[in-house]
Amino acid sequence: MIAETGDLTEIIKIVRPQAPTIDEYGDEVSSSDEVIYPMLYAMLRSKNANDVEKNLSTLSTSAQFVIRHRFSGEPIITTDMELIHNNERYKITNFNVDTQYKNFDVIICQKAPE
Repeated sequence: MIAETGDLTEIIKIVRPQAPTIDEYGDEVSSSDEVIYPMLYAMLRSKNANDVEKNLSTLSTSAQFVIRHRFSGEPIITTDMELIHNNERYKITNFNVDTQYKNFDVIICQKAPE
């Protein structure tokens, strides 16, 4: 098993960034994010250098978060979304669904450039 319910001690937020709009003066106006999940409990999975093939830059910017399995009536997590954890933004690069046991899913992401 990937995790236990008691391991989900981190709080994350899933958003879909909105493209900036242009106002009537031609200025770019930033749009607020579309909130997909305002609060999910997650476990930050520890990383092993062997998992990222000895690429230390990838090791320092990648993260995996384990969450409870998302069911069919809930919004689908996709790679056009971002994850926010401790005021850090991460671009979601993959979402692994637990199709066998339907207990925990894994969000794989990279720290978003600042």
